[in-house]
Amino acid sequence: MKKLLLLTVFTSLLISCNQKTEEQLQMEAAMALYEQNAKVVHALFDSLENEDLETASSFFAEEAKFNPPAYGGEDLDKKGILENYNGFMQIFDNIRANDRDFYPTVGENFVPDGGVRIYANWSADLGDNSMKGIKAYEVFKFNDNNKIIEVDEYMDVSGLLNRIVELSAQ
Repeated sequence: MKKLLLLTVFTSLLISCNQKTEEQLQMEAAMALYEQNAKVVHALFDSLENEDLETASSFFAEEAKFNPPAYGGEDLDKKGILENYNGFMQIFDNIRANDRDFYPTVGENFVPDGGVRIYANWSADLGDNSMKGIKAYEVFKFNDNNKIIEVDEYMDVSGLLNRIVELSAQ
């Protein structure tokens, strides 16, 4: 009888230790959503590297907006985003988003909210000149259909423009 009681207590303890709390379940669901949206950003960057604007367009919701890193820059709508990407593709060759470090955005309670933050080190060729070390930080927000609805980008735009002018003068 003692063995049966001890076995019952041990089994109950083992089962209760394996039960996930509501907080753990919420965190797992939030991380799953983040991982799904991170795949979208990876695919977006891959499409930009391949100069495939049609595929890039498919990752954005119609109401998407882009907050550019330039001081005084105006928000772009989806059409403006694609025109901006196309402009870079006309100027640069071999555009690459290297060293992609992804992190979730979090809400007020520090639980991932489905958004994606990324630090990337972009590179591109301007004519015969290679430009490396174009560091950018971007924040992507998504709708319920895993479409990008907002992008905030931060980078040294003046440094990039100065380098373009310098290389163009050579």
